[in-house]
Amino acid sequence: MQEYYELVQKGFRILVSPMSGFIGKELNRVYKTNWWNEVLRILNDQRDLPDSGSYDEVLDSLDIANCIRLIDRQWNDVFRNVLTPICRTWAKELMAVRNIVSHLGQQDLEQPMAERALDTMTLLCEKIDEKSAVEIREIYKEVRARADNNSIKKVFVPFVGLAQPKSDSVRGELKEGSLLKLVGNDIVQKTTLTRKVTYAGKTVVYPVYRVRLDAIFYNDQNDRIATWITRYESENGKDALNGLNIEIYNRIIENFIVESNPEAITKTQKNILIVGQREPGVTLADGRIVDGNRRYTCLRRIQRDNPEPLYFETVIMDMDIREDKKQIKLLELAIQHGEEKKVDYDMIDYAVGTYRDVVQTKLLTVEEYAQSTNESVADVRKRIEIADVICEFLNYLKLPEQYHVAREMQVYSLFQEMMSSLRNLDDNGKHQLKIIAFNNAMMHAMPDQRKFIRDIKSLIKNGTYETFFEEQQKLADVIKNELDRADIHTKEDIDRFAEQHGYITEKLQRSMETALYKSRSQVLKNKPTENIAKCISLLTEVDSRLFSKLDEYEKEKIQEDLKELEVIVKRFQNMIYR
Repeated sequence: MQEYYELVQKGFRILVSPMSGFIGKELNRVYKTNWWNEVLRILNDQRDLPDSGSYDEVLDSLDIANCIRLIDRQWNDVFRNVLTPICRTWAKELMAVRNIVSHLGQQDLEQPMAERALDTMTLLCEKIDEKSAVEIREIYKEVRARADNNSIKKVFVPFVGLAQPKSDSVRGELKEGSLLKLVGNDIVQKTTLTRKVTYAGKTVVYPVYRVRLDAIFYNDQNDRIATWITRYESENGKDALNGLNIEIYNRIIENFIVESNPEAITKTQKNILIVGQREPGVTLADGRIVDGNRRYTCLRRIQRDNPEPLYFETVIMDMDIREDKKQIKLLELAIQHGEEKKVDYDMIDYAVGTYRDVVQTKLLTVEEYAQSTNESVADVRKRIEIADVICEFLNYLKLPEQYHVAREMQVYSLFQEMMSSLRNLDDNGKHQLKIIAFNNAMMHAMPDQRKFIRDIKSLIKNGTYETFFEEQQKLADVIKNELDRADIHTKEDIDRFAEQHGYITEKLQRSMETALYKSRSQVLKNKPTENIAKCISLLTEVDSRLFSKLDEYEKEKIQEDLKELEVIVKRFQNMIYR
């Protein structure tokens, strides 16, 4: 049953009517009769809105997600003068809830999340329509009443700024809010277990604690999470995760982790059910998990079917994400990449994480990164080169820093294979090859990316690539003109662009097929010349001074071979001049 899911949906259904009416009134006040055209402009990444209609018809087309988007995107121009700043935070929190609800499947919402969501709806609705707020408050009371039967007391940290945690703890000075201040109660309990952790160049044996699941949260700085966050922010706005209730934030990130590798989650979850959590994690004192995201995810999923509170076994390190950011990153890399068995990272995530830490933020040098991950400096540099091409690709698509797009398109192997060819071309050739790869990937013109780039390598090796590059450049000019006019905000927009210009995809594919056919023909045409040249080269290498040392049989054999060679030469000469 999905009791809490249905109650939250009921709250949204009540909220959407006064919210859309309020938004229509305020936009109409600012933009007058042009207000709906402004809505279409502001929500140009949404495809389910009518171009026109009566006032009531267009208002009815606004669902709760688009209402929230309008408040957030037009905050400065319209709503900041009629709503308090906290209303924008409430709206963002409700967008997160809406996204969770839309991806639940057959699961139900947890009671604390449903309670929190309905409370937030009530608070926001009170600023817009008090009568509707009373209706939502009644649903909230119904959900709240059920909490008395829940044996698990949840710890909520409202509006945690996760990119910059509010915890003030620093090494050697424990402040309020540190998990280490809670040792001995039902939230944090010390165990007899220990774990070795290498930090700041020293390997130390740390005690392991049992921490209740609702007191800790995912690390948004983790490389494996970062590209999923870019997808969420592209759909919901920059920094959309900041300011969220900790449980809502955790549920969003949990969905990312499960989606990234559902088979691994299922396997680990079954293992934990049988033998428990065997390997302790690593957590900062403010509750941020540095190591153990998958184990924590599995425990959260198990908790939903368990009336008793579950705990995450972990080392607690008294470090601050702001003051110790570099050391925390080195710690994370050493744990996740430096051990003998590396984690199953998607290479896009790994490359982007490396690029971000070394190039964008300059948090680490190449040498520091390589030392922490137990790999060569050359390997790190190669990965950064590939990440740089990935960034160029996303800029070309008009989707800068939306790294999830590169991951979903799985272009890492394409660009990895391309690097050796780039090194063999001049600057103009390099640029042309990149554009060719970008266009063919964007237009879905290559069923097998590795075969595609290897075919290009073959053209370059045979010296038959220039005509192919020229033909692809003509198509690139057409694509650029069309792309400049296109309204691109998401990967879905790119996919739609490719579908709408399928005729270009066909031309790109035919261009490659023609180039390969011509190259094979040219190779076959050049074979006689190459083989004769090889024969001449071999003959000139014969040391004629050895002839005098041959016996009669060997001399006769050479004479026979030379006569046969003479016959072959005359036959070829006759064929050439026939």
